[in-house]
Amino acid sequence: MTHNINDFQSRIAWVADTLIPSDSKSGMPSATEAGVPERLLPRALKERHDLAPSFFLALSRLPETCPSSPLDAIRALGSDDFHTISFLIAGAYFLDETVNRKLRYPGQEALHETPDYDEIMEAIERVQARGSVYVDVA
Repeated sequence: MTHNINDFQSRIAWVADTLIPSDSKSGMPSATEAGVPERLLPRALKERHDLAPSFFLALSRLPETCPSSPLDAIRALGSDDFHTISFLIAGAYFLDETVNRKLRYPGQEALHETPDYDEIMEAIERVQARGSVYVDVA
């Protein structure tokens, strides 16, 4: 069964802002201010398409408009659905470069290590030359 994300926009908006509200003190945008519902979540769902069916199924169990206790409504879904929803929304939030800059988080970076094999062999050869340091107690 396929789902159209546009059919869930109002639910996504209140769920996202419940999980990630704005913080004026630190200058952090809410999830909707960062663009989670319309711009970032589709990217996250494209990357984790395996979670899309359970994400939309969980969303369909929530009310269309924000309830009086939104966090309680999300928690009432159960731990697996709460995890799926919060995982995808938080992941989408961190796809935004502005959010990451404000957090001073450069994101994941590829490491291109070029180990110094001479240094590694020097350490190994010392251990091999020393031999066993354990005393047989038997």
